[in-house]
Amino acid sequence: MSYYQNLTAELRYRGTSESDIANILAEARTHTPAGDDPADHFGTPAEYAEQYTTALPARKHLTHPALIIFTILAIGYVVFALLAKPALGIDLRDYVGPALLWPALALLLIGITTNFLTTTFRPATATRSQ
Repeated sequence: MSYYQNLTAELRYRGTSESDIANILAEARTHTPAGDDPADHFGTPAEYAEQYTTALPARKHLTHPALIIFTILAIGYVVFALLAKPALGIDLRDYVGPALLWPALALLLIGITTNFLTTTFRPATATRSQ
């Protein structure tokens, strides 16, 4: 990943708003001469992000909707798996094998991975000021 992608991820992990991230990235690009490594001027992305996040008020971390959806699906699967045999006479082990809860774990991992990848690789978007 590039310096700016790492910086964007560090700022998001610290709860910085998208408009602040866009402004910080624009400022960093403006102050970096062409062909130079931004790390030579600003330090690591974590160090540079720390400068701004200590000055900004703490913000709530946003969770990607995919994480919420896949968590709900996993919980729904577990409830169905536990209630299907007594209520409906369906034994899910006939379909998924002896490891009854693996599909729920897979759903959770998909949601977590989607949340991580979206947070890390999504470019910063500037919001329009009113």
